[in-house]
Amino acid sequence: MSDSEKIVLFPDLKTIEEEAALWIARIDARGELSESEEHALKDWVATSNHHREALERMAALWGGLNILDDVNYIDNDASQDGHSPATRRRPWWIGLAVAASLTLAVWTSFGPQETRQDLLSNGQFATKIGGQKTLLLSDGSTIFLNTNSEVTVALSDSKREINLMKGEAHFEVAHDPERPFLVRARGRIVKAVGTAFTVFLHTEAVEVTVTEGVVALIPQSNDSDEIEIDIASLDELIPLAALTAGQSAVFGEEVESLSRISADVLDRKLLWREGFIAFAGEPLSTVVADVSRYTDITIEIDDTALEALPIGGYFKVGEVEGMLDSLEASFGVRVDRINESLVRLSLAQ
Repeated sequence: MSDSEKIVLFPDLKTIEEEAALWIARIDARGELSESEEHALKDWVATSNHHREALERMAALWGGLNILDDVNYIDNDASQDGHSPATRRRPWWIGLAVAASLTLAVWTSFGPQETRQDLLSNGQFATKIGGQKTLLLSDGSTIFLNTNSEVTVALSDSKREINLMKGEAHFEVAHDPERPFLVRARGRIVKAVGTAFTVFLHTEAVEVTVTEGVVALIPQSNDSDEIEIDIASLDELIPLAALTAGQSAVFGEEVESLSRISADVLDRKLLWREGFIAFAGEPLSTVVADVSRYTDITIEIDDTALEALPIGGYFKVGEVEGMLDSLEASFGVRVDRINESLVRLSLAQ
């Protein structure tokens, strides 16, 4: 069996949400399904728990229509009031809102982002494990904070200074040539004017990925992140590298790696902003390390033979159980839930 045939494909949640929306829209338009359509719907729901949950969520959001009452799409225990949770009556205005949104990609509606609407000029902001937050700055820039991340913001007349103290953040920088946009990460500086890029703190190094414009990577200016960046002295430092859109680099005292990445890979790297994580053949060890950033659950790989297992697909941030179920069902990986905070993976016997 080739490596490509071994790739475990997680459920494509974007497609599932869109298909569920289409089923609900079809039921609403016709009032009922034909016998063949009803069989097709049953088969679709039986594909996975993700399919069933998506259909029930769409039905619940649709509003005042008890839309699944007359559709025997699945054998299900009734709730105490005689209807499944998906078919209880909801306010009519929710139905109108969802009806309009279902013509678009509805999957982004279910991400874990907390959005801050007031404009910020300074302050300290953080997210918890599994949380995400959007910061709108007074200069027109936007900061997307990923899980377990922390930044300080300080905007002045001469510069815009951000200190990334923990985690990962994506920056969409408003163009202002008179005020450089500076992101400090472990003493290193990422300098931009009007661009978009992501900074991720590894254990020792800093990873920068540029999606738009150009940024300069500047070596450590001092030993303390608490010292304010001096623009005059900063201009005297020679940048280690200048990155353009589609480039990614890991740097510390020097540039450790520099690569150009495709548009597809770039989109996948930024999918966390929509509340999803995607993989396309990365080894299980990498997947576990990435997923572990979003949960308090410790996931251990007990068998070194599993570490290189290539993984592909999408899953929603925080849905660790969905990933574990897919590994167990699709590739015979044994999942031992040792306790509420520890999971061990091994080869099934």
